[in-house]
Amino acid sequence: MARKILLDVHSEPAYFTLIGISCHFKDYRFTHLLNKELGFSFAKETDMSVYIAGRKDPSGFSFYQFRDEDNFLHFSLISNRSEEFVLVPEARQVDFILVVEGELKKNRLNMLLKGISSIQNVLMAYEIKMAAVKNIENLLTDIELHLMNLRKELKTRGGTGLLLERSK
Repeated sequence: MARKILLDVHSEPAYFTLIGISCHFKDYRFTHLLNKELGFSFAKETDMSVYIAGRKDPSGFSFYQFRDEDNFLHFSLISNRSEEFVLVPEARQVDFILVVEGELKKNRLNMLLKGISSIQNVLMAYEIKMAAVKNIENLLTDIELHLMNLRKELKTRGGTGLLLERSK
């Protein structure tokens, strides 16, 4: 008799926080200031390609990442705009989406928002409610696939460490 093996793919709840940031800087300048002012170590990665409905070719969105090993958090900073499209239409007014993977306590979130808002020329920084984003599952899947592709690229180039093992 054949046995069935059932896999529970949702065994561990994932915690995500989305932060919308509006400022007039280019991505590389804003990331530099974020690193300098908040002590992060964001690194530029290959642009994240996202297929937009009705388009044959994907759109590229600027992508940076940083892993905070001490607090078990992974940060992805993604441009909310490509040349023609907006990644998160529900947050059309923001220039960057900061995706924090891991449990971010409320007081740490408030400190992070306050720190980002204190950077010169940042107009606003606020938490985007996940329920307000229509295609949140698609966005998180696109980010995860992009991170997997980055790890794969690193292995094929003969990288010595894991891409996500960067820390402060």
